[in-house]
This record gives sequence, structure tokens and C-alpha cells, in this order.
Amino acid sequence: MFGRAGLFHIAGESLTRKIRYETFRKYLSFEAGYYDDEHNGIGMLTARLATEAEDVNKFIGTVLSTFTSTMATVITALVVAFYYEWRLALIMVGTWPIQVVAQYQQALTVRGASFKTKKAYERSGQSAAESIRNIKTVATLRREETFIRSFNTHNRIPHNSNVKGAFVTSFGFGFSQACNLFVNALIFYAGCRFITNGWITMPEMTNVLMASTFSAISIGMLAQFSTMISKGAVASRGIYLTLERQSKIDGMDTSGSRSEKFEGNVEFADVGFSYPIRPDTKILKHVSFKAVAGKSVALVGASGSGKSTSILLTQRLYDANSGHVAVEGTDVREWDIMALRNSMAIVGQEPILFNYTIGENIAYGKPGATQKEIEDAAREANIYNFVRNLPDGFDTSVGQKGGRLSGGQKQRVAIARALVRKPKLLLLDEATAALDSRSEKVVQRVLDKAAKERTTLTVAHRLSTIQDYDLIIVFKNGRIVERGTHDELLAQKGHYSLLVEQQSLQVTH
Repeated sequence: MFGRAGLFHIAGESLTRKIRYETFRKYLSFEAGYYDDEHNGIGMLTARLATEAEDVNKFIGTVLSTFTSTMATVITALVVAFYYEWRLALIMVGTWPIQVVAQYQQALTVRGASFKTKKAYERSGQSAAESIRNIKTVATLRREETFIRSFNTHNRIPHNSNVKGAFVTSFGFGFSQACNLFVNALIFYAGCRFITNGWITMPEMTNVLMASTFSAISIGMLAQFSTMISKGAVASRGIYLTLERQSKIDGMDTSGSRSEKFEGNVEFADVGFSYPIRPDTKILKHVSFKAVAGKSVALVGASGSGKSTSILLTQRLYDANSGHVAVEGTDVREWDIMALRNSMAIVGQEPILFNYTIGENIAYGKPGATQKEIEDAAREANIYNFVRNLPDGFDTSVGQKGGRLSGGQKQRVAIARALVRKPKLLLLDEATAALDSRSEKVVQRVLDKAAKERTTLTVAHRLSTIQDYDLIIVFKNGRIVERGTHDELLAQKGHYSLLVEQQSLQVTH
């Protein structure tokens, strides 16, 4: 028994590891739109990753080993009872259908409670993750008690469900034992009558009675494990749905075409787009433009006009609803998506750094990057001297979200990470908008230098940084309303001219 239980436990641990690996890999392959859904928040997904695999592990490691032993005991008891006295054995078996139906109903009740518990744990995990991740904001707003109450509210649901499940399980176990005691009484009564009539002997009745007792204990054990069985069933269904889901844009798909000579040509052809979570809100409407290899193109306009969305479509984080986005003359939907993204690099407004060293963060831009490549990228990003003067140099940890670095330093590390792969297409999404004026000037000089001899597609907030660009495209309400160079657009005295004038007034005041 110990050996069999050990084997089931080993099998459960191996399967748990495999499930977590495959589930996490699947999460990373899903399209960006999957995570826009409020039901797929970070806290919820990490809770699923932790709990679902563990529930399956308990089901395999504990329940299956017990179930195997129990069924072996029941079958043996059944054979013994029928061998010694089939009439008494029929009395023993007579109540089994009642117990099976009762346990089935018990399992359904517990399974429903387990599903509610699982969802509640996911919501509480989401609430906890958001509050801890944004602890500085929570502390500033003095909303600790609000998040504690929210977390406690979500935790009441699994508490109530677990109490209900415990009550149902206890009742089922008691009912099962009552049935078996009643059967034993019947067997004892009938056996005494059979002995009086001379049909069986006392040892034969005793053997049947013992077989009935052992089968009763075994069936009762099945009732006790109904909670684990139900949780395992719910968890298995969740895992199955995750693993079977086909990503609309698989970020790790290596099929599709590649370009032998990538130069950074980008074309938007009559593109229309709306986000999956807001399908009725059109973000881009009949957008068409070209970014020619080696040229710099700026996208400007009011917030929400579709500038950053164009950057997302270029990376194929989303797919256009109509028209198409082409890179090197090939629709991005036909590209080898990994090759496509490896050929470009992006620097966003809020640099995302991982809680590793500066060198490791830069190396994330190019798997297998050498130390020389890392240092060269740091020089190009104008952060090499700063890093070398740190006590641990490139081995300095940046902290959670890069919290040990200033805004300008984080941005330059992010630029180095982008430049280490030597991209032909550089995407800049308001890369200096969140910086102070002093840091902005430093970072802007780095970006201007990095943009040379590369195709650059920039979402610009401060118009003074794009005056020398080859092409400026003005967005308004999801449409392109103007295009041209800085001087050409000023001469038109249109929307761009108005934007420049407004920013000049803001600087003056």
C-alpha cells in the first residue's frame, strides 16, 4: 500500500510540474487582447497557476491511491461474501445503489461549491496583487482599509463554500455509515434465521458480516474524499480549457515567412481597428501611411487618437479589423512572428525593468548577448559610465520595477535593451513624456543618435523633439488629418500648427 501511494504521489508531483510549465507557457503565448479581459487579471492567473495544479496533484497523489485501495477492498469483500452465502451478500449489496446516488449528489454539491471557491480565490488574488503591486499609491491615498475590506469580502465566499462543503461531506459520511450499520443489522438478523434453519453455519455468517463491515469502511472513505475529487474535477476542467485554447496571435509561433533583408519598411493600408473588449469603439479609421527604410516618422495628435495603437499593430500585438499592416511588403499576419519582433525594438513611456541586474535587463533584448554587446549598447544609450561607477557595475540589481534607478536611468537602460539587438526598426512610444526636463534632454539626445540609419516610428508628445523628422503624421479621432514635414505642416496653419501653438503657450506659462 505504501509503495502504491508513493508511486501515485510521485506521479502527481510530476504531473503538477508539467501542468504548471505548460500552463505558464500557454499564458505567454496568448495574444495581448486576452489580458485586456477583466477575468484574466494577473492575480487571477497566478492564483489559477498555483491552485489548479495543486488540486490535481492532491487528486492523483491522494485520492487515486485511496480509491484504488478502496475498490480493491470492496471487490474482495464482495467475492468473499458471495462465496460463503450469496443471499446474505445480496442484502449487503442491496443498499449500495442508495449510497452511490447519495454520494453522487454530494459530489455535485461540493463541485459547485468548489467552482465558486475557485473564482473567489482568483478575485481575492487579483485584489491582493493590485494592492501590493501599487502599494505606494495605496499608501498615498490612505486606502489600506479599503483594499483589506475588499480582500476580506472575496475571502468570505470560499469560507462559506468550504463550510457548506464540509457539512455536506460530513452528512454524506454519516449517511453512508448509517446505511452500512443498517445492512449489518439485517445481515446479523437474517444470518441468525439462516443458522436456525440450518442453511449456513456461524463461521459463514461471521465471514459475510466481516466482509460487509470492511466494504462499509471503504465506501465511507470514498465519501470523505468527495471534496478532493470535486476540486480535482473543477481544476482539471480549468486546466483543460486553458491548454486547449488557441491563441489568436501566438507570440511563440515560428511558422510564417521571413525577410532575408530586413530594412524596416512599414505600411498601413486602409487600417481599421477596435480593441476586443470595446468592439463598438473604433480606434483607427481608414488609416494609411508608409514609413520608408532609414527614415524617421512621427505620429502626433491628442490622447486617444490612435497613435500608440498604431505601434501595437506594427508589433502585431493586435490584428487590424480591416485593411492590413505590412512590414517589408508582407502582411504581418503572414510573418514568422518571432522573427518579426526580433527585427524591431520598442522603448515606451514607462520603462518596464525586471528585478534582476542591469546587465541582465539589457541582455533580455537579445538572448545570448555577450558582455561586449551589453557594454556597447550601454555606451550607445549613454549609461555606460554611470553603470561602471556603481559598486557592482553591471551586476547591480535594479530592484522591483527598477525602483533603485531614477526615471532617466531606467529609460536609458530600456534604450540599451532595445539597441543591443541592433534593430532596423525602432519604435518609440512617447519615450520621454514621463521624464523631467533635464532627464528628457539627456534621453532625447540618446534617442536622436539611436534613430540615425534606422527606420524610426515615433509617437511624440513634445513636438519640439520631432522638428527634423522626415515625415510627421497628425491623428485626430482615429483618422489621419495631416501629413508632411514640420515646416510644411506649419505653413498649412492647420491642426498641427494649432498643437505647436498650444505647447508654446504652455511652455511660456
